[in-house]
Amino acid sequence: MDFAELCFQRIPFKLQFAYNAMIRGYSTHGFFEKALFLYSKMLYSDSTPPDKFTFPFILKSCAALSAPSEAREAHGRIIKTGLASDVHISTSLVDFYMKLGEVGIARQVFDKIPLKNTVCWNALIAGYAYNESDVEAVDAFKWMIELGFEPNSSTMASVLPAVGRLGDLEEGKLMHKLIIEKGVEIKEPVINSLIAMYGKCGEMETARQLFDEMLGRTAVSWTVMISTYAQNGKFAKALELFICMQAYGVKPTAVTVASMLPACADMMHIKLGMKVHGYSIKNGFDLDIIMSTALVDMYAKCGCIAEARRVFDEMPERNIVSWNAMINAFGLHGQVMDALEWFAMMQLNGMKPNGSTFVSLISACSHAGMVAEGLECFKSMSKDYDLVPETKHYACVVDLLGRAGRLKEAYELIKAMPLEPDDSAWGALLGACRVHKDVELGKMAALKALELKPREPGYYVLLTNIYAGSGRWADAQKLREVMKEKKILKEAGCSSIEDGGIVHSFVVGDSKHPEWKKIYKKMEEIEEKLKEEGYVPDTSLVLHEEIEKSERLAMHSERIALAFGLLKIPDGIPIKITKNLRVCGDCHSAFKLASRIYKREIVLRDLRRFHTFESGNCSCKDYW
Repeated sequence: MDFAELCFQRIPFKLQFAYNAMIRGYSTHGFFEKALFLYSKMLYSDSTPPDKFTFPFILKSCAALSAPSEAREAHGRIIKTGLASDVHISTSLVDFYMKLGEVGIARQVFDKIPLKNTVCWNALIAGYAYNESDVEAVDAFKWMIELGFEPNSSTMASVLPAVGRLGDLEEGKLMHKLIIEKGVEIKEPVINSLIAMYGKCGEMETARQLFDEMLGRTAVSWTVMISTYAQNGKFAKALELFICMQAYGVKPTAVTVASMLPACADMMHIKLGMKVHGYSIKNGFDLDIIMSTALVDMYAKCGCIAEARRVFDEMPERNIVSWNAMINAFGLHGQVMDALEWFAMMQLNGMKPNGSTFVSLISACSHAGMVAEGLECFKSMSKDYDLVPETKHYACVVDLLGRAGRLKEAYELIKAMPLEPDDSAWGALLGACRVHKDVELGKMAALKALELKPREPGYYVLLTNIYAGSGRWADAQKLREVMKEKKILKEAGCSSIEDGGIVHSFVVGDSKHPEWKKIYKKMEEIEEKLKEEGYVPDTSLVLHEEIEKSERLAMHSERIALAFGLLKIPDGIPIKITKNLRVCGDCHSAFKLASRIYKREIVLRDLRRFHTFESGNCSCKDYW
C-alpha cells in the first residue's frame, strides 16, 4: 500500500476511479481508518463525489471499526443519491447493520432490494447466524431455496452453524444432502461447518469421519474437530487430537488453544486451564481477543471470578462476546448487581448489547429473584435496543416468573408469545411447577414439552418429582414405567473434583475409585455429624422405603465427591465440585451444614449456577 499511496499522491487531478481504487485497497488490507479519511476528502470535493463503487468498501470499513454514525451518514447519502436500489450497496448495508446487531434495520434494507441475488441472500443468512438468530437464518435459507436461488459454499458455511446451535439433526442431514444434490463446491469452510453441525447435534462419528476424509487439513479444521470433542464432553479425545495436531506439524492458533478451555471449564480443571493459559502467554496468544474471552469464561466456570475479571481488565480490546462472557460470569456466581453494572459499562464503552446479553441478564435476575429488574431488561430489548425477543428470551422470563411463584403469569406469557413456544419455555414452566408443587399446571406443561421433545428424560423426571412431592406415588411410579417401556434413560448424576492435577469423577453409589473404602468411611462420618446437628433427610422425592430413601440420598454423587474432597484437599483451600445435574434440595441442605461443621468453603457448580457454601450459608440464599 505504501507504493500505491505514493502513486496516488503524485496524481495531479484525481478522478473517482483513483479514490475508489485507494479506498478499496485500504479496506481490503485492513487500513479502515485511512479508507474513511479518504472518503471524507471525497465528500468535500465537487469533482469526485462518492459513487456506487465507493460505498461498499466504506460500509465494510464502518463495520470493522464499529462506526455507526459514519455508516448512517453514508446510508443517508446513498438514499439521497438514488443508489439504495443497487444490490451491491444494499448488500453491504445488510452486512453492516447485521454486524452492528441492528437485525431489524438490516432486514428492512434487504426487503427493499428489487433484484436480489445469491450474495445478498448470503449476507442476510450470515447476519442472522452472526447474531444467533438461528431460526430466522434457517427460515431465510428455506425461503431462498423456494424462490429458486442456488446456494453456494458461502451460503452453506453460514447456515450450518445456525442448524448446529438449534440441534436440528434432521435439518442438518437434509442440508448435507442438498450440498451433494446441488453440486455445491465442497470447500474447507463447508466441511468445517458440517463437522461442527454434526458435533453440536451429537453425531460424533459422522463428524470424525468427515474430518478423517479431509485432504490437506489446516489449523482451522483441526481446531473445529478439537472444539467438537470438547463441546461433547470428550475431553480426553480433545487433548489427544491437540497433541496429534502438533505431531503432524500443524501449529495451533490462538483459536485452537482457546478451544481447549471449555474442556477445562467443564471439568472445573483449573490446573489444566492455567497450563493452557501459560501456553498461550508463551506463544503470544494471551492478548488475542478470542483467547482472552475464552480465559474469562474458563476462570469463571472454574469458580475463579476474580481471576476472570483480571483477565477481562487486561484485555487490550473487547467485543460484544467478551462483555457477554463477563456478564454471564457474574450471573453464574449470583452477582446480579455486578452483571447489571457491567451491562451499563459496556454501553458506556460504545458496545451495543445483543440477544445473548439479555439471556445472561434475565437469567442472572432469575437466580437472584429480582423479578422487576428481569422484566425491565426483557421489555427494554425491543423498546430501547430494537431487538426482537426470541424463544430463548421468553423461556428466561417464564423461568424468572415461575421461580418467584408467579406461575399464572408465566403461563399467560407463553400463551401470548408471538412465536410458537418451544420445549424450553414449557420446560421452564414445568420446573417452576415442581418447585411450587402445582400438579395440574405441571402435568399440562410436561405434556406440551414432551409433544415437542418426546424423548427428553428431564421432562419425565420433573413430572415424576411433582407427583412424588405431592404424595401421588402411584402416578410417579406409572411414569417411571412409561420411561422404561419407551427405553428413555434418565441422565445419571455425575460429580467431579480435581486433586493434584487429576479429575476424579463419581456417580451415584460409586465404588470404582481405588480409595472407595476410605471415601465411604468418611461419608459415614459426615452423615453422623450432620445428624448430630439436627439434619433430617428430605425424602419426599425418593420412591423407596424410608430407610432406603435416606441411604440413597447419602449416596448422591456430590456427597461422594465432598467426602473425597474432605479427605484430600488441605484445610484453607476451597473444595470445588462440579455436577452435571441440578443439586437436589437435600444435598444442598447437607452441604450448608457440612461447611459449618468442617469449617470449610465448599464450591459446587451444578447445571444452573454456582453455590458457595460457607459457615452454614449458601451464596444462592436458598433460591435456585
